[in-house]
This record gives sequence, C-alpha cells and structure tokens, in this order.
Amino acid sequence: MTDFNTKRTWGPTPAYPQVLAYRPKTHLGRPIVIAGPCSIEDADQVEVVARKLAAHGVTFMRGGVFRAGTYPKDNFGLKRALLRTFSNTARRHGLKTIVEVIDVRQLDYIDQYADAFQVGARQGQGYVLLKELAKTKKPVTLKRGAGMKLDEFLGAAEYLARGRCMPILIERGGASFMDHVRWELSTSLIAAVKQITKLPIIVDASHGSGRRDLVQPLTLAGIAAGADGFLVEVHPCPEKSISDTDQAFPLDEYPRLLQRALAVRHAALGLPVIVPSTTYTVTTASMAIPAVKWEAISKKENKAR
Repeated sequence: MTDFNTKRTWGPTPAYPQVLAYRPKTHLGRPIVIAGPCSIEDADQVEVVARKLAAHGVTFMRGGVFRAGTYPKDNFGLKRALLRTFSNTARRHGLKTIVEVIDVRQLDYIDQYADAFQVGARQGQGYVLLKELAKTKKPVTLKRGAGMKLDEFLGAAEYLARGRCMPILIERGGASFMDHVRWELSTSLIAAVKQITKLPIIVDASHGSGRRDLVQPLTLAGIAAGADGFLVEVHPCPEKSISDTDQAFPLDEYPRLLQRALAVRHAALGLPVIVPSTTYTVTTASMAIPAVKWEAISKKENKAR
C-alpha cells in the first residue's frame, strides 16, 4: 500500500497569512447588530422596519433588493427602485445600509446606496467578486457557504484581508444530515475563528436554522460562543413575508431578543451583566451599536432575580 492510498488530506495546503495577521482598523467595542427584512417589498414596509430598528440602536439595516433564490423565478435581478427606497429610508432614520452584491458589474451602482456590502453564501467563493470588494474602503460581510469548511471559509476571507475593506465573517449554517433545520448552525466554527484570528465574526441564526422559533436561542448560543454580533431577519408580519417566511422573526419581538443578546455578550466577556433601560440614544457616528443608557447590576444580583 502506497502513501497515496492512505492519504486523508487532499488539495492545496491551507494558507491565509493576511487573515492570521489581520488586526481591525477600527475598534468595534460594542457588538455589530444587523437586522432587516429578507426582501424589501415596498416603501411602507421599509418605513415601519427602519423606524423600529432605529429606536433600538441597530448598527446596520439589511434588506434584499436582489432577487436570487435557490430556484429561478421571473422576478430575478436587482430591483433598483427598491434599492433607492431602502437606502433613502434607512439613512433618513440614521441607519447604515448593508446590501448584497451578486454581480461584480453592479458594484459601482450599488456603492452609491450601500454603507457596507454583503457577500452571500452562494457567492462566498466567487473570487473575482471578492477581489473587487477588497478594493473598497467599506465593511464587507462574508457568509460561509453551505459546504464550506473552516479552511475554505478563511481562504475566502484572505481575498478580503489583502485589500482595504473591513472584512466581517458571518456564520449562517451549512449542509448536514439533520432534517429539523434548513441549515445547521455551527457554534464550534465561531469559537474556532475567534481562537485562530482577530477577524470579527457574527452569527446569523435566521439562515442558520430556517425557523423563527430557533432564531433567538441560536443567536444567544452564537454570542456565547464568542460571536462579535448577530444578524436577524425581521418582518412586521412574518406570515406575509414574500421570501423565507418560516425564518422571519416578528419585528415587535426583536427588542427583547436584542436585550437578551447584549446580556449574554456581557456575560461571555466576563463583564457585569446588564439590563437595558427603555431610553436609547441613536447615533450614526460609529459602526458599533450606539450608546445606550444602561442599569448595571452584578452577576450575583442578576442571579437572584
């Protein structure tokens, strides 16, 4: 039997030196919080969602303006009127916008309306697109592809880390033999990334489960594993969402999820556990979650409640 017969590792040796050497240019401090509907439907929907998110200090508002589902449909493509409506409304409420880029040829147009770019799971190994996004000076979120292993994920991030952008990884689950969820979220991957690199990584439990009843517990689990923030798809009326209905989280329930997520993050960092008050101050000066009036309580006091 030859060495070839017993070999268990194939392909090129993993190498991502810029990822390993990367240090954030901006200190994040507070968590990266991204929320918004799966699809931008109309001006009324954007207004309702933006007003609610702005009142609770969300970092970025996300919204699908490029129809690109698993299966082709007639409405495929970039909806430019919706993109303009989304951007104008979000910015009017003091929110930063994050927009997915699918086609590198549309990057210049989208750049006018986006404060940050998103690379979806299916484009995560589109290296031409990654190279172009790396040239920008904006945050670029990179979602792990459904079949990406850790080394492949960090290899894709290497393309971004070699440029001028601010890369942010997103764990959104992957394919597995489990059938109780659409995709299986990997909290171990989040913890591993934090051990290996200084790249920020956030958890997306909406896509990471495909089930709205699991969005909150899996968001909290991801933060406990070390995630630097979280992405949640919200909708004023989840049952009426035109896409990904099953994973749309009720907009009215989002503030409570946000409070719990921040409390878990503080506990994970070994900081005093906190209870948010009802007073929020919104600012657009920082990427990080805006200043909040907190009532600090000790872990011991919190446990006694």
